[in-house]
Amino acid sequence: MRLEAESYLKSGSNEVRILEYRLGGRSFGINILKVKRIVNDLPLLTGTPNSPAHVVGVFRDRENVVPVIDLMAFLGLPDAEHSEKKKVIITEFFGMLNAFFVDHIDWIHHFHWEDVIDADAVLTAFDHKYVIGIVKPSETRMIQLLDYETIILGLSPSLRSKELDKMKNLSHTATGKRILVSEDSQSVRDMLTVELTEYGFEVVAAKNGQEALKHIEAGEQFDLVISDVETPQMDGLALTCAIRNREETCDLPVIIYSSIGDLGMKKRAEFLKASAHITK
Repeated sequence: MRLEAESYLKSGSNEVRILEYRLGGRSFGINILKVKRIVNDLPLLTGTPNSPAHVVGVFRDRENVVPVIDLMAFLGLPDAEHSEKKKVIITEFFGMLNAFFVDHIDWIHHFHWEDVIDADAVLTAFDHKYVIGIVKPSETRMIQLLDYETIILGLSPSLRSKELDKMKNLSHTATGKRILVSEDSQSVRDMLTVELTEYGFEVVAAKNGQEALKHIEAGEQFDLVISDVETPQMDGLALTCAIRNREETCDLPVIIYSSIGDLGMKKRAEFLKASAHITK
């Protein structure tokens, strides 16, 4: 499934491609932009002292040393298959490599973000802090989309501290400034809201681009929009496109704040006239 360069650069079409995999008999998905590659044979792992729980070791992948996370154990799922059958998904986001054990790789599906069901809307009676969305490739099947950012932050609290330390060095004039944050990850949304509020900014937080756009269309005034790329209903690139297409907000500064730091994502943000692209 190849993505033509022209359509890739001219994003804002609210499209997403999801790699489906199975874990403990359940179907999960991850944005293919976060997937560096798939390893079919279980690599030889080396244990490391004082590793976080559920980090089962590291292995060398070409020139990189990559930590491996037992995602099944992290999520508390029953081990439905033998370990020698497991595959490894190597991911790249937050500017770092991590790998996840999975039982089986299924397929790549093409969806629009409006097809993604907000987990809060359907899982209100359950603890679903690691599930942020659900997609249905058919009427009888569902794929759960996990909050990989929150999973990594939970395993590596130092990442959160480093991010906050970066912000402490910023010079700013916060008085009277309003910032609209669009972010589906609860942990990242809370981190941004708390830190920006402490600096004196007034922050309005939205869970997705559609919710953020409603604030703008209602006539609320903002000095800056900070948006994640991956959000259900409307992604950050489509939100940027909508803002630029409105006469009232065409000059509103928009920062794309994404865990996906590849060159293609930066090019797409630039093509849609985002003010900046910052990797989480």
